[in-house]
Amino acid sequence: MSKFTGIILAVAVWVSLIAVACGPAAAPSPTAAPKPTAGATRAAWETDWEQTVAAAKKEGGPVMVYSTPSTDVMAGVSTAFREKYGINVEYIVGRGEELAKRMQAEQNAGIFAADVVISGGTTGLVTMKPQGLLAPLEPLLILPEVLDAKVWRAGRVPFVDKDHYHLSLIGTAQRYVTRNTDMVKEEEIKSYKDLLNPKWKGKMVSNDPSIAGTASGMYTYLAYDVWGMEETLEFMRQMVKQEPAFTRDTRLQVEWVAKGKYPIGVATLQEQTQAFITVGSPIAHVKVIEGVKLGSGAGGLQIPKQQAHPNAAKVFVNWLLTREGLTVFVKGFGNPGSRVDIPTEGIPPSLFPGPDEKAWPDTEETVLARSVITDHARQIFGPLLK
Repeated sequence: MSKFTGIILAVAVWVSLIAVACGPAAAPSPTAAPKPTAGATRAAWETDWEQTVAAAKKEGGPVMVYSTPSTDVMAGVSTAFREKYGINVEYIVGRGEELAKRMQAEQNAGIFAADVVISGGTTGLVTMKPQGLLAPLEPLLILPEVLDAKVWRAGRVPFVDKDHYHLSLIGTAQRYVTRNTDMVKEEEIKSYKDLLNPKWKGKMVSNDPSIAGTASGMYTYLAYDVWGMEETLEFMRQMVKQEPAFTRDTRLQVEWVAKGKYPIGVATLQEQTQAFITVGSPIAHVKVIEGVKLGSGAGGLQIPKQQAHPNAAKVFVNWLLTREGLTVFVKGFGNPGSRVDIPTEGIPPSLFPGPDEKAWPDTEETVLARSVITDHARQIFGPLLK
């Protein structure tokens, strides 16, 4: 070996020793809400994920989802998840109040049938959480793609409550009034107070404000974000004189508007309205000067306090919050998702806040206040609700 070659080998050994001594630079912690494994290396989360997926497949599923979003929404989600992981998703679709009662009865009997819940904030935070039916979601989150604050419109994982039980899959401008475009001109309703015009007496159908749902959400938004309580209660009293019809069937409500039985829908479920718009029905969202509430509508994610398939539920929750999963959900739901990196094609511009439009985000305080509004609604609208 030549002297020159010996020098080269010595240098190479010296560089290698320095590299071993120093080691690689520590990977940065994920920019997200804290979780038990925050700051873990990629190898750690990857091992955790692989073990969870393997355990989920051993459980065999199905993942049982109690869902307020429609069968059409959940069918697409179920198919996509099964194709990716080979685990079936089954779902029970119903109103939030019905699902909460079902879960409470089951859990009281020691039955934990639901693995995941997708519902509105009222169902999750006003009903299920106080009844002890839910558990925090945050410990289930594994994937860095999910924990990355930059991918969320809120600049953080979009939990609504401080305990992280309820997460917004949807971040949409809530437009609570729907009109039949053949019967009501756009300029005829520019404010919620235009609904008090005598010409609309007997021509409106409203979601039932005495229970958790879109109507309680609408009046809470007006009371706590826009007008204040007294002005909102007076507005509700004046609405009684307009003699709206009430229904708890969110699909039937929108169908009646689309068919012209009632020209105006008050506190319609946005998902249902969008479904009718998509198939060409003569209905449209109404844009009002009061601005919009930013919320998840029926698209909030929760986890029961105990699951029949805990590993499959964990895989489903993480997948649903990825770009891939949430894209599937949003496509069926027809509203903007909470992630900034999912496609917006096909989502009407009206579901995004306008550049000059005031928007109030959902908070736990305003969600919990809905129970106050439902109490007032039972008193004010009582004669019409019988």
